[in-house]
Amino acid sequence: MKLTLRKIDIFKYLFLYLIFQPTLPSLIKNEIISTFFNYTDEMIGVALVIIVLFKALKSEITLLKFERYMLIFMFIFEVIGIISGLIYKYQDTQYMLVDAYTCAKFFVFYLCARLLTQNKLTHEYFFSINGICKALAVIFFALSLHDAFLSPWFNIGDYRYFTYSVALFFEHPEFLARASMTIIFLLAYNYKYYKRNIYYILMLTVVMFLTFRTKAIVSIFVLFAVYLYFIKFRFKSLAPIGVITIAGATYFGYDSLSKYYIALDKAARRVLTNDSITIANQLFPIGSGFGSFGSSMAAQYYSRLYYKLGYNQMDGIGLGEGKKGIYLSDTFWPIIIAQTGWIGLISFSLALLSMLSYIIKSRKNDVYYFWVAISIIAQDLISSFAAPAFFYPSAMAPFLFLGLITSIHEFPKKQ
Repeated sequence: MKLTLRKIDIFKYLFLYLIFQPTLPSLIKNEIISTFFNYTDEMIGVALVIIVLFKALKSEITLLKFERYMLIFMFIFEVIGIISGLIYKYQDTQYMLVDAYTCAKFFVFYLCARLLTQNKLTHEYFFSINGICKALAVIFFALSLHDAFLSPWFNIGDYRYFTYSVALFFEHPEFLARASMTIIFLLAYNYKYYKRNIYYILMLTVVMFLTFRTKAIVSIFVLFAVYLYFIKFRFKSLAPIGVITIAGATYFGYDSLSKYYIALDKAARRVLTNDSITIANQLFPIGSGFGSFGSSMAAQYYSRLYYKLGYNQMDGIGLGEGKKGIYLSDTFWPIIIAQTGWIGLISFSLALLSMLSYIIKSRKNDVYYFWVAISIIAQDLISSFAAPAFFYPSAMAPFLFLGLITSIHEFPKKQ
């Protein structure tokens, strides 16, 4: 039998690679190789943009209506952040530009995947890696059960409820949860044709629970709520599921919200949120610029704004200069509010609303696409209150996948 690999197949294997890419650098001991893998998603994104621009010059791409709106709103968001950075200079220019790219990378992966596969994918495109995803589900499930209840083989996270949260070979339990959810997206998309995928989805659900990340639990709750409401029971109205989802998310997420925002006056996320609002008001109509507040660049290359705010002298909340820890960048909305101001916040929100509007309308003619697409957006909206969400490296695989299934939904290849 002759084994052939089509050029278009690269996207499905790129999807699998991006699931594990965020944790690969921590597994590789060689610093040079580790650094290379750490930046492969950036290099892949740049390569995709170059290919799209080349095809655009040849008039070979077609933007959907909501994509044009997203492009405009994201452009405004980016321009404001760059102009603000050049004016206030709270971060070195090269790091400011890297952060500008980081904040748009999820959209880059979505749009490039969608444009480069237009009229090239069939509904069976992901069938060939369905078995790989099922195997990953079994492996994650078995290893997670072992590490949760027996002597663990891998590093474990903090103690929560009745045992330690599992991380397996991932750098953090959060990354395991997001990888599991991303695999669920593919299994759910293929569920229309492979009904037994539900068993593997349930296995990964157990894995996500064993990470004990509130965000993961709420995300999987939303996924199953949408499945039961729209697919299992075939209801049509949006209002009831909206109430159910909000009520369920509030119930599961209240403890986390209280811990990180309400209970402690000096909780890092509360400090960052309050200060971001102050910055947006003081610097209105723009913000402090990319790489200056809340982002990974602001933490890694210590922002001058952090010195101005006195974060380097704050103790007990993970904001000390010597720590430069995750609490300086373990957030989302404060990044947008502070770095691009209220106009940037409005522009970014409108970009997301444009996509959400399209996805919601899709339920009338492809409920499986709607189920997966809305769950991808919901995952990052839920994460956005306690994580970088859309700006996470682990968000690239889901948004690449969203671009591919949108291409199938809107421009299926004729068989």
